[in-house]
Amino acid sequence: MNKKALIYAVAYSLFVIIFKLVILLGGYYFTKYGFYFSHITTVFLIIPFYIIGIKNIRDNDNYGIMAGKEAMRIALTIFAVSAIILSIYNYIEFEWKGKLLAIEYYKSEQFMAFLKSNIKIKAEDYQKIIAEQIQLSETSAFKATTGKLFSFMLIGLTSAFICSVFLKRGPKK
Repeated sequence: MNKKALIYAVAYSLFVIIFKLVILLGGYYFTKYGFYFSHITTVFLIIPFYIIGIKNIRDNDNYGIMAGKEAMRIALTIFAVSAIILSIYNYIEFEWKGKLLAIEYYKSEQFMAFLKSNIKIKAEDYQKIIAEQIQLSETSAFKATTGKLFSFMLIGLTSAFICSVFLKRGPKK
C-alpha cells in the first residue's frame, strides 16, 4: 500500500469531518444546503484528492510513468481508507447528535410549516406524519451510516475508475 495514498485518504477524511462538524455544530444541519446537498458535496470532493494523489505519485515517484492498474490501486486505496474513516465518523455523529436533532426538527414549527406548505397533505394527517418521522429518525446508526456509504461507494468507485483511466501515462516514445 502506498503511504502517500494513505496520507491523501486521511487528508480527505479530515477535511470532510471538519466540514460536517461545521455544519452540525454551526446549526446548519437542517438548512436546505446542510440537509440536502452537504453529503453529496463531500462525496464529490474526493475527486480532487484522487487527481492530486495519482498525479503526485506518478510525477514524483514513478518518473511520470504510471500504468492504469497502478493508478486504480492508488485511487482505490484513497477510497477504501476514507470510506472506513468516514463510516466510523458517520456512526459516531448519528449516535452523538443526529438522532436528537432529527427528533427536535420533526417537533419544530419549521417542519410544521413544511407540512402546511404541501397542499397534498391533509391537516388531520400532520400528527401521524410527525410520529412516523420521529420513529424513522430513531433508526439504528448502522442504517444511517449504510445509507451515506452507498452514495459514497457509487460515486467514489466510479470516479476512481475514471480518474485512473485519464491519469495513467505510459513511457514517451
